[in-house]
Amino acid sequence: MSLAIGLGQYAVGRNVEEDWAIYGLGSCVGLILCDPLTWVLGMAHIVLPTSPSASPPEPARYGDTAVPFLLEEMGKLGAAPSRVTAQMAGGARMFEISGISGDIGRRNVEAVRESLARHGVPVTGECVGGTSGRTLRWNAKERVAVVSQFGSPDVVLAPDRCLVRKVRQ
Repeated sequence: MSLAIGLGQYAVGRNVEEDWAIYGLGSCVGLILCDPLTWVLGMAHIVLPTSPSASPPEPARYGDTAVPFLLEEMGKLGAAPSRVTAQMAGGARMFEISGISGDIGRRNVEAVRESLARHGVPVTGECVGGTSGRTLRWNAKERVAVVSQFGSPDVVLAPDRCLVRKVRQ
């Protein structure tokens, strides 16, 4: 059984026993925050880089609000921000559309990185950029983040083992 996290959605849990997944990440960013001591986990499907207000109704939807929101929710379950690490995937340039300002995938990644840095959360693994979609999964049994991309082997982003494989295309 797997929990699918849709556009702008999030999940937070402790000692998660089911797999979590964000399917079809294109320009969106899938973010996993994890406190490996308490095994409190947060996951968000970030759609846009910046929120229209300081308190949007869907804070997980935006790169600038998802991180503080997840940290707050995780804190309620015993996570300490000083121990939290991040893994992320997505941020691809999926379409070349004339007249559209900027690369939304790149802007999403930059917004998430800036927010993580502002909150002192290190990125221990990522698979971002390029022009292909991805799926980000939390493998509950192994307690690792896994990125799948069509035509490529899976990439494991493991917060507890400091196994970091950065993949950029």
